[in-house]
Amino acid sequence: MTEFLVLLLGSALVSASPLILAGLGEMLLERSGAGFNLGIEGMLLLGALAGVLGSAFAGPWFGMLVGMAVGTCCGFVYAAGTAYGVDVVLVGIAISILGTGTSSYAFQIIAPAGHANISAPLLPTVRIPGLADLPGLGAPFRAVGAGLLFALGAATVIAWTLRSTRFGLRLRAAADLGAATLRGISAQKYRLVAALLAGALTGAAGAVLVLGTIGIFTPLMSGGRGFLVLAVVIIGRRTTGGVVAGALLFAGLDGLALLAQTRDLGLPSEAYHTLPYLTALVVLCTHARWLTRRPDKVVQPAGPGPASVAGLGQNQTELPLGDDDVRRPTV
Repeated sequence: MTEFLVLLLGSALVSASPLILAGLGEMLLERSGAGFNLGIEGMLLLGALAGVLGSAFAGPWFGMLVGMAVGTCCGFVYAAGTAYGVDVVLVGIAISILGTGTSSYAFQIIAPAGHANISAPLLPTVRIPGLADLPGLGAPFRAVGAGLLFALGAATVIAWTLRSTRFGLRLRAAADLGAATLRGISAQKYRLVAALLAGALTGAAGAVLVLGTIGIFTPLMSGGRGFLVLAVVIIGRRTTGGVVAGALLFAGLDGLALLAQTRDLGLPSEAYHTLPYLTALVVLCTHARWLTRRPDKVVQPAGPGPASVAGLGQNQTELPLGDDDVRRPTV
């Protein structure tokens, strides 16, 4: 039993990193009132491809930077699309299709059939003092991926920023367009910044997805994680700690599916592979039903036609705030 738990924990720690990073980005987007992004899947794939190319050129940390840069560009596309009044669902679907198709096409050019795939250096691993010495359960902490530490560090910084800085308070206030305007806050500017940060974090998630495991890009390697991220953010109630916990939950379910391929767990391995996605489907459906019954839904009016990118989010539906959001008289 101990061996099984060790293997499950080790697999969960590896799988959680991309979910945490992408979840943090989506959380910032929603907390600013800029809508929700259905294009995370395509952004993950573009970030993964960029990460491999950057790592092969100048090392894994450069690959991370390239992945973040590509993700930031995707965030700008999201911002530009919504600024011109395009529905967030359509923008997200377009980004997802664009990212999936572009990454697959670029892969065929870089590594055509019959040629060797590009193998990139992996991110380093770190031994966690104390936890690595735990009897029985210490093995997974003897080689923790740097991607996980980066994700947890990002979560800590974002949590502190949202709670304790002027920028964080204003970004949270931007979720209420009317109140932000009365306080003299440019909600559009903060929603734009949130979209760019969300893109950078999602691009980093794509880079960690490949540089934290095998170092080789393959088309569609994200495997639907972009849609799991939406469930992670909902389960986490749009808080940093909740996103981390939700990511670990789905990573554990994913690890269970991997272990089912080599062990008899009582059900076919295919059944365990469906667990993360069934859980995500239940969460999304339950959340949608809850939203339709909320008496306090607020819908922002549509913007007056095409606007600059600084007008991001003028025609978006108001989303629930995180548990730690506090209405303040001045920001």
